[in-house]
Amino acid sequence: MSNAPAKKESGMASLVIVLALICLVIAALLGLVNGVTEGPIAENTAKTVQESLQVVMPADDYEEVDFADADITIENGIVVPVVAVYKAGDIGYVVETNSPNGFSGALDMMAGIDANGEVTGIAVISHAETSGLGSKATDPEWQAQFKGLSGEVKVAKDGGSVVAITGSTITSRAVCDGVNAARLVVEKLG
Repeated sequence: MSNAPAKKESGMASLVIVLALICLVIAALLGLVNGVTEGPIAENTAKTVQESLQVVMPADDYEEVDFADADITIENGIVVPVVAVYKAGDIGYVVETNSPNGFSGALDMMAGIDANGEVTGIAVISHAETSGLGSKATDPEWQAQFKGLSGEVKVAKDGGSVVAITGSTITSRAVCDGVNAARLVVEKLG
């Protein structure tokens, strides 16, 4: 009976060593996968951004603008992070925001605002919204209703002119918040 505790300690040490080795192997594999996929993911993201810029505000060139304020507080008090701002020639600006209040999380989107303060177009770059509901924010037909809007943009339920996606008013409001943040950024830039 005196050998039982020593055997138990030796068995426990073996388990800890095996688990530590398994963790090291998994960590190394995850690092390898990350290293292999990092470049293609960055290229794909850059391509998506360039395509979205052309959809939102077609221009010959885009110059990224240094925007000091990383967050914009819109009229309803929501803080919207500004990801990037691009000057589209003499036409206006394209603002990429990460509207934080979608139904399933943040909506990374772009909105083009011309020199007259009107929306030239929007594009949802990435989202985690429900398939078949909030994901309809990516439909060009739904996005088309934003073109030409100026001033504060709201869904019809809130007194605005944007027809919300059926069953996805929260997502629709998040897109409106992204557009409103873009409008305020352009106002600040003059």
